[in-house]
Amino acid sequence: MSFAAIKRWRRSSSARFATIFLLLYGAASISLFAFVHDRAIAHFNAQTDEWLARETVKLPATLPRADVIERVVRHNRADVHHLRPFGLFDSAGRRLSGAPAALPLDQPEGQAFEMANVTSRGEVDLRAMIVPLANGDRFLVAQDLRESRAFATDLVLTIIWGGLGLLVLGLSGSVLLALAQESRVRRLTQGLHAIMAGRLDARLTPSPRRDELDDLTLEVNRMLDEVQRLMLEVKAAGDNIAHDMRTPLTRLLANLRQADDGAASAPAMAVVIGDAVEEVTGMIGMFDALLRIAEMDEGARRQGFRMLDLSRVVADAADFHEVAALERGISITRRVPDDVVFEGDADLLFEAVGNLVDNSIKYTPEGGQIVISLEAGPILTVADDGPGIPAEERDKVLGRFHRVETSRSQPGNGLGLPLVAAIARVHRLELRIGDCAPGCVATLAAL
Repeated sequence: MSFAAIKRWRRSSSARFATIFLLLYGAASISLFAFVHDRAIAHFNAQTDEWLARETVKLPATLPRADVIERVVRHNRADVHHLRPFGLFDSAGRRLSGAPAALPLDQPEGQAFEMANVTSRGEVDLRAMIVPLANGDRFLVAQDLRESRAFATDLVLTIIWGGLGLLVLGLSGSVLLALAQESRVRRLTQGLHAIMAGRLDARLTPSPRRDELDDLTLEVNRMLDEVQRLMLEVKAAGDNIAHDMRTPLTRLLANLRQADDGAASAPAMAVVIGDAVEEVTGMIGMFDALLRIAEMDEGARRQGFRMLDLSRVVADAADFHEVAALERGISITRRVPDDVVFEGDADLLFEAVGNLVDNSIKYTPEGGQIVISLEAGPILTVADDGPGIPAEERDKVLGRFHRVETSRSQPGNGLGLPLVAAIARVHRLELRIGDCAPGCVATLAAL
């Protein structure tokens, strides 16, 4: 592995997590192995002590010395491997028979203890117990500890080798995991570089595992979809601005040239100036609408929200446009209950409802009808019996400057419904355009 690869491995979060887990697992394993080792030694000692106590109980304390010596000799002769020696000592500690050669005088009687014994095979450790006899002699029973100590040594070596194997396996696993994650991140980075190079339709490819990195990949893809949509919307807005501004600017230029000729009379000049002012006012209104949509999208207006009576806002908007409707012979029917409470900005909601009603008045034929309905939720609908909007155009008309071809002869700039949609978004509402058969129905409903 190269130095650069080692540095990448050290920076890898997967490698760090794997290493931390390995250290925690290793510490837990060492603690467990130490506990097992300690309990194993304690178990061996308990078994040995039980045998020592059992053997000392078998020997009557009043048994004559000659009989005790005979028993010691007979036992030691049968113990060919000298693993469980017996010994008899007088009150002064001198050996009378058996092993070991010397009796430790500072050990308590009737309790197990450990001692060293020198034999022809070298020094060995014994676990022994001493019991006094009636004549003052001392009888010693012992157990060689080499087997239990060998097991303890094997257990320690097993722990050490197992720990080393676990360490190597864990480090190898962390390296492989880091390399796998690095490969996935590198693929995602390459995809991002392709997008940064201008391929806005490119997307990141998630793996089949659907883990947290894939969740992040899907979220990034959704973000890229939204960025692409906004960029296309900006491009379309620019195209539509150029298209919609060309006509008023052309008329404005013609008016200015006419005024520049100097041949027009004062009344004619007043008409020319009035037309120019009207054209400029329309363009300023269009840019004001754009700025308001941008303000809505920023969400800053939510800071001024308060609880309000939405029923009163809808009624005020209907009253405001009712005169314009009556001038065209259009009736407005209201189905608005009292006291529908909603949190929002009264001015913005008045503007949104007013835009919907104004749109309906604009496209409803003379003698038609507009129905405004409100119910808790809230759900607000404005329905008319005009020509309606084709199904394939209903989502598009919510984009800036988009106008249905059949409505281009009508005054407007294609910003009314986008402004309503922006106001709806800042109020966590959704604007939907549907079919009223005949006519169009616009619905504002809570998300």
